[in-house]
Amino acid sequence: MPRAAAPVVPAQAQPQSQIPIQAQAQPPGTAPPASALPSLVLPPAATAEPPIFASLMRMGDAAMVRGDITRARAMYERAAATVPDSAAAAIAAGKTYDPNILPLFGAPPGLADAARARGWYERARALGDRAADGLLATLR
Repeated sequence: MPRAAAPVVPAQAQPQSQIPIQAQAQPPGTAPPASALPSLVLPPAATAEPPIFASLMRMGDAAMVRGDITRARAMYERAAATVPDSAAAAIAAGKTYDPNILPLFGAPPGLADAARARGWYERARALGDRAADGLLATLR
């Protein structure tokens, strides 16, 4: 026995919870806003820091993804100054100098500075971040 087709209900008559949400497409070659990106370095539950810290870290992440290492470095270093005991900010700042990390983001070789990367990683290690050990071991 053939089934009757379901009646078509205009979108205005549908309850809010049933209207599909469509993501807005980004123009080609543009990054989504920094607030839409998940942090590359912060765990999802990192809420104890001031909101400016999380914002700076997200802006740094967005800049890294775009390959704007200079801007990312500035954002991460400001975040580290805002919360001096943040190992995540120290690791992130160190990565903006790390000659092993920068090529992954298409950075020119002139931005690398192993000594400065080492300083940031040592700061993170002093703050108790064990991930810094691996990063320090791979520095040339």
